[in-house]
Amino acid sequence: MNRHACTLDEIDAVAAEWVARRDAGLELHEQAELDRWAAASVLHAEALARFEMTWTALGRPRRTGASEELAGELGAIARRHRRRLAAVTASCAVIFAAGATWWSQRTATVSGPVMAQSRTVVHEPARQTLPDGSVVERAPGAELTVAYSEDFRRVRLTRGEAHFSVTKDSRRPFIVSAGGVEVRAVGTAFSVQLGRNEVGVLVTEGRVSVDKAPLAGVTAAIAPEPLAFVDAGKSLVIEIALQPVAAPAVQIVAPEQIAERLAWLNPRVEFSGAPLSEVVTLLNRYNRTKLVIAEADLEKVPLSGLFRADDIETFTRMLETGFGIAVERRGGEIVLRKAR
Repeated sequence: MNRHACTLDEIDAVAAEWVARRDAGLELHEQAELDRWAAASVLHAEALARFEMTWTALGRPRRTGASEELAGELGAIARRHRRRLAAVTASCAVIFAAGATWWSQRTATVSGPVMAQSRTVVHEPARQTLPDGSVVERAPGAELTVAYSEDFRRVRLTRGEAHFSVTKDSRRPFIVSAGGVEVRAVGTAFSVQLGRNEVGVLVTEGRVSVDKAPLAGVTAAIAPEPLAFVDAGKSLVIEIALQPVAAPAVQIVAPEQIAERLAWLNPRVEFSGAPLSEVVTLLNRYNRTKLVIAEADLEKVPLSGLFRADDIETFTRMLETGFGIAVERRGGEIVLRKAR
């Protein structure tokens, strides 16, 4: 990553790479590096915001492990559209035109045959209900083990990130260990992320205490003095290499940042040549506002893409922008018609 980019093209290239890498998933130290880069210059922050808005307008089509390819696509858009005031609008238009890699078989009109082999897949985090009723949701690639006893409810996170919704039980603390750190809770909700060099804790409900884990083979009868308490809406990061673990700084996390960091908890729906009628039926399961196809000719329009299942606004913007479909909001419904 070029930290010393100075021309607008170089800044845009770095911003594009960061957006692509973040969509594929950042380690905690990488997120800190991104924050420092964005804070170093107003131009850095503007470029990052511009590419982020473009990506969000597309429903953040994730292609894990393809960050170089995505960055190249975004960078090419920036080089072709240097007009700063119109950058976001222009980028959105071009990325739709160049987006055959993830909007495959997209049609410019509302007519055309449905692909012979259509596919619809729902991607959801692995969800496990523990013996006490607590629920753990694992991000892709996360690994953990569960060991309950009469005195403690223990979970050992050995890889990745998991979110815990803990059933209250004052007699048995709920303890998550990861990277030499213990996170203790009674009844709360929080996530723990184990990176290569650090452990991150983000609390979404209640409060947890964070402490250094006891030595192997040692079981403390009482909880040690916590290094920190973390309340809802706050987070901390502990470097694994520090011995002994220093008292970490607790940070306030804005609601939109929490939503971004825990976006993997939201179900995503993937379509490949699926007819609009099938897509609408599936999305209506996840949203209070219902989509209604007002004209039969629209039912067979083939769609391909990857969306958050609960993000109906992004989906309808895509229909308006790329498929010639008019969107009419009417009470608790969104009516879809051919654009006149």
